[in-house]
Amino acid sequence: MKENWWEGLERVAMHPGVDRIQALLAKLGDPQTRYPIIHVAGTNGKGSTASLVTTALMSQGHRVGLTISPDLGQINERVTVNRVPIDPELWDQLGQEIEAAGQPLDDIPTFFEAVTALAFLAFHRQRVDVAVVEVGLGGRLDATNVIPTPVLSIITPIAFDHQERLGSTIQSIAWEKAGILKSGTRLVLAQQPFPEAQRVVRLRAAELGVSLVEPKIFGTLDGSGVSWRDTEMGEVRVPLLGAYQVENIATARAAVGVLGEMGWITDPTRVRDAWREANWPGRFQIVQRDPLWVIDGAHNPHGVAGLVHTLRREPWSQYRWHLIFGVLSDKPGGEMLEALLPYVESVTLTHVPSDRGADPAPLLARFKSMKAMTVVRDPLEAVRRRQSIGMLDRSTAVLVCGSLSLLSYLNQQRAFGEITDIVVEKA
Repeated sequence: MKENWWEGLERVAMHPGVDRIQALLAKLGDPQTRYPIIHVAGTNGKGSTASLVTTALMSQGHRVGLTISPDLGQINERVTVNRVPIDPELWDQLGQEIEAAGQPLDDIPTFFEAVTALAFLAFHRQRVDVAVVEVGLGGRLDATNVIPTPVLSIITPIAFDHQERLGSTIQSIAWEKAGILKSGTRLVLAQQPFPEAQRVVRLRAAELGVSLVEPKIFGTLDGSGVSWRDTEMGEVRVPLLGAYQVENIATARAAVGVLGEMGWITDPTRVRDAWREANWPGRFQIVQRDPLWVIDGAHNPHGVAGLVHTLRREPWSQYRWHLIFGVLSDKPGGEMLEALLPYVESVTLTHVPSDRGADPAPLLARFKSMKAMTVVRDPLEAVRRRQSIGMLDRSTAVLVCGSLSLLSYLNQQRAFGEITDIVVEKA
């Protein structure tokens, strides 16, 4: 499948702003204006929340587009219709159209802008009833922010990440995330880990006259997922295992309530039935049960804090965890690893196969007092070595985390065999 655009031309790797994609979409007929959109921003939880909202809309018979990033091994996973990645041949066809439209432009679009334009065009061609669009980075200057006023905006938990682009304070980061808000939309605002972020978003919503709803229904987590008694849905169980999914599910439930008021959701019990089969790859996902292997996309301190909260709960607290950890160079890998160390017996540090992958050697030097820490630069070899060691008993388990790019590479290399439930609702 096509993964490179603008061959032979210099391409901006990452450059916030909407001018380039606006020019590109104009040449494509502005497909993003042809269907209603739900816009999802935030630091963590965007993918899980967007997936649950997509599933809820599908349960009502709607044809739903979903675009997210990054993917977990196949690029077309970033653009799905009714949770099915678009066909590789269609991906290539649309990619050629994007390239033909973009090459004559004075300012060549970035990779993310090209994929975003492809998603908007695919949703138009596939005649979706509604699209759920996940922000790539920030919000105000993100390529997805070219959409007209969305039917609903959702902002998931806001925390520290990408400070070099979004600002060094939680207020500045929240301001950038709140940049997706437009007069005439409605907002579901997740429970926030930082009150300052909540205040910034509430203030911006008030300035724009955007009505705001915050989650009120929070389920209880156990070893098989999140459950609660719902006055409209009845007994609900969502089989997502991470402790952080309690908040994501609550946010999605609040969105379902608003969408019900708008007429998009008419039978909440069908949402309940659909959510009983919910899955989201790469978020405390069990890829093997005997012995237990788990992968988690925690890639910043807030994400790691949610992962730690999960490891401290039953039944996961009963396991003796062995960690395979790789991080990108623009992430605070030392801080993330330090938070995980009390919950693991050994650590294998590895290198994420990317220009942004951090050298694991400095982490080894920083934590040299931990004897059960080694470096295996090749992630696939790190997995193979851990597999070859075997497990002493059923209380031993392996956790792979630190970067979604790490999980994407391992999944692409079939490091864990064929993972059937990684079929994307996501990318």
